[in-house]
Amino acid sequence: MNNGKYHTLEYKQKQLEKIDRIYGLVKKHDKKCKTCGESFVFEGRKNTKSFENAKYCSRSCANNRQKWWNSNATRYRTIAFKHWKQECAICGFDKIVAVHHIDENKHNNKPYNLIPLCPNHHEMVHSKWKCEVMPLIEDIVSKKYSGK
Repeated sequence: MNNGKYHTLEYKQKQLEKIDRIYGLVKKHDKKCKTCGESFVFEGRKNTKSFENAKYCSRSCANNRQKWWNSNATRYRTIAFKHWKQECAICGFDKIVAVHHIDENKHNNKPYNLIPLCPNHHEMVHSKWKCEVMPLIEDIVSKKYSGK
């Protein structure tokens, strides 16, 4: 039907020239990684989706969600341990650590409202010995967040 015109070298050369005109020549392009800031080389045509989508130097940089996670953490334990060591703020016990909401509002997950406590001190806060522990907690929190 087409008399073999689509299988000639001349036709294939014209098609390649057309693609080069539309999408640009295949070259090496220097780009900067969106995650780590390192420069990397992308080899391909400039006016294509693959050029636009090449934002990362490696697969590990592309899969790194740490920056997003730091700004979007919603679990109160995660938020608390970003600001405190994973140990009781009063005695330093680090085997079992509970996170206490100072104002006892479980929906208030602001860093200044969360404090890590060992099971003993956490139980004391929720018992008749609250008056012994709360001044210690208030003192520790005021020292930590006095500049904020």
